[in-house]
Amino acid sequence: MKAPKIWKIPVLGDVNVGKTSLVTRFAYNTFSEEKENSVESKAYKRKLEDILLMVWDVSVYEEHVDKILNGSKAVVIMGDITRGETLTTMYELAKFLEGHKAMLLFVGNKSDMKYQAEFWKDELAELAMEYDSPYFFTSAKTGEHVEDVFKYVIEHA
Repeated sequence: MKAPKIWKIPVLGDVNVGKTSLVTRFAYNTFSEEKENSVESKAYKRKLEDILLMVWDVSVYEEHVDKILNGSKAVVIMGDITRGETLTTMYELAKFLEGHKAMLLFVGNKSDMKYQAEFWKDELAELAMEYDSPYFFTSAKTGEHVEDVFKYVIEHA
C-alpha cells in the first residue's frame, strides 16, 4: 500500500480576516457567524484528489510559527477586503516569508461584502505580482472560490 501524500498549508493573516472561517469552510463546508479570535493554531484535514491537505489556521498569537511554516507546500496570506489595514499586514507577512520555499497565495476574503471593500483587484494584484503569486477573492460565508485556492495548490505545487 502506498503512503498518502500529505501537504501542509498554513493560513496567515490579521485578526478577524476570516482564517478560521475559510479553513472550516474548506474542511467541513460549514460557516459560523460567531466571531471568536483563535488563540491557538489548529490543523484541519481534507483529502483533495490523492493528497491529504493539512490546512493550518494559524493564530496571530502563535509563538512558534516557524515550526508550522517549516515544510509547507504553500502558504495562504489572507486579508479582509473591508479593512484596508489588513492589506498592509499581507505585505508584511509576504516580506516575512521571503526566502521561504513554499508557494505563496494571496486571498482577499469577504467578497460577499464587496460594496464595502477598502481594497480590491488592483491592490491585491499588485501585491501578488511582486511575489509572482496568484491571488483570489473568497467568501468563507458563501463558499465562493474557497475550493479554488486549494485546488490551485494541487495543480501548481
